[in-house]
Amino acid sequence: MKTSFILQVLAIAVVASNCVAQDKSVNPEINKSFVKPDVSTFVERFEKEGREVYDHREEIVEACQLKPGMVVADIGAGTGLFTRMIAPRVTERGQVFAVDIAKEFVAHVEKVCQDEGIKNVKGVVCTSESAELPADSVDLAFICDAYHHFEFPYKTMRSIYHALKPDGQVVLVDFDRIEGQSSDWILSHLRAGKATFVKEIELAGFEVVEERDFLATSYWIRFKKSERKTDSKHTTDSVDDVKRLVADGTAKLIDVREEGEWDAGHLAAAVLVPLSMLRNLPADQLKTKLAAELPKDKIIYSHCRSGGRVLAATPILEQLGYDVRPLALGYAALVDEGFEKAE
Repeated sequence: MKTSFILQVLAIAVVASNCVAQDKSVNPEINKSFVKPDVSTFVERFEKEGREVYDHREEIVEACQLKPGMVVADIGAGTGLFTRMIAPRVTERGQVFAVDIAKEFVAHVEKVCQDEGIKNVKGVVCTSESAELPADSVDLAFICDAYHHFEFPYKTMRSIYHALKPDGQVVLVDFDRIEGQSSDWILSHLRAGKATFVKEIELAGFEVVEERDFLATSYWIRFKKSERKTDSKHTTDSVDDVKRLVADGTAKLIDVREEGEWDAGHLAAAVLVPLSMLRNLPADQLKTKLAAELPKDKIIYSHCRSGGRVLAATPILEQLGYDVRPLALGYAALVDEGFEKAE
């Protein structure tokens, strides 16, 4: 099998993968009310007594431990309640990105800040898949009552991951959805509860470092970036995680063995990306080829025969900007774990 044919196979497999579930919104109706919103209506809804995060706004912001000079992204800034509270705490030496999917909200926040003499706020209109923030620019991403509005959780959190500085952190505040306890509105409005949201954020490359318990119907959690790797540098993601994320389109599975091994037997879900190709193809050609064939907005799980060659492939793919996660289990072990063999 020639390299050109391998790349054709890659292209076909990737095109097919673009039709799977994760390329569709996990909740396509969730942001319907933010299409041309009436800002004054939302000001009344978001900035009023009786809304838990409004009533506890000082405690929420105080827990973030903001410092002068910090750059903070208020993700899902809405009408700017927290943006306006964060701005003076980071002082004019710092900056606040007011990020929202509704351009009307962003324009409102910028105008109010201008009227109030707040000079360190910059509005950012994001997309449903990206926070649209500069790389390595943010110390803290603050996500309050907004994560459940993420239609593409992995893609959005990875955009935040890339926007964060190496020691950057995420603070998450959201409703605690508990069957039999939460209000009917929370149960119907949120697609999942805390455990699911935390797991999704962890799988995007984070780990929990702190949780504070001062809210009755919501939770406050701090995350930091995490390599999510064992001492051997293999991924800590479980086999069940790999199966689920490949099945729903959040991840791709690649096989870095050589073509002869592939021809002798391979996984139905895998795409062949031989280590020899990664090593030997000139860097500019490799970058161009893979850019067209392997999506950077997905996790790339890699496997080989026994978990060795994936460690050699990982830095090559990481340098090209992929979220690559090498598996310790080889081809035969993955078959034993229930991965389907190709016919």
